[in-house]
Amino acid sequence: MTAAAASALIAVLALAGCVPSGSTSSTSSSSVPTASSTPSSTPLPTPEPLIIPGCDTLLPLSTAKGLLSTSTQKLDEQDSFTLNGGELPEIAAVMTDATIAKNCIWGVPNSDGYFSVAIGDIAEPDLSDLKGALAASGYQGTTINNVATLEFTTENEIGTTAATHLFTGDLWIHATGTSVDLTNAAATAVLDQMRLANPTRTY
Repeated sequence: MTAAAASALIAVLALAGCVPSGSTSSTSSSSVPTASSTPSSTPLPTPEPLIIPGCDTLLPLSTAKGLLSTSTQKLDEQDSFTLNGGELPEIAAVMTDATIAKNCIWGVPNSDGYFSVAIGDIAEPDLSDLKGALAASGYQGTTINNVATLEFTTENEIGTTAATHLFTGDLWIHATGTSVDLTNAAATAVLDQMRLANPTRTY
């Protein structure tokens, strides 16, 4: 073997010694991350039962007087809805299906001045059915901060009759009176008190 050939063989052997033995992967199997077990989902907290305070809390008499007249009195309070046969079928369905309800009436005795507020829970499909029926009947609506408001005013031989419906979550507030300004103010005031009474609910 010539000196040049011997030198070439030594160089080849030296390069072969630089290749690590074993697996060709540069990462050992022990360093490969293993899939972690799927964390158990945290159950959502159960909402507190819906609370509807009394009419005197929902709308203090001083507030009712400010909305209508200094002669305003609370005329009636019921822990249920009363069907009079004149409601839209969808309103009657909500009243029938509600599991908790309150009906409050304020007014000036021996006069046409009055307003009422009905409060109850509402669930699908009653919610969608009622919104659709109100819109088809001419109610105008807006939605602000997850509160849908639908209102309507009509004139008859007695005078002006107005109605406001508020929907948020599973809550329905229905105010009736002699002007939409009155019904909107009454329904909004009652919603504020419902939020205070139900702090764990997103109203």
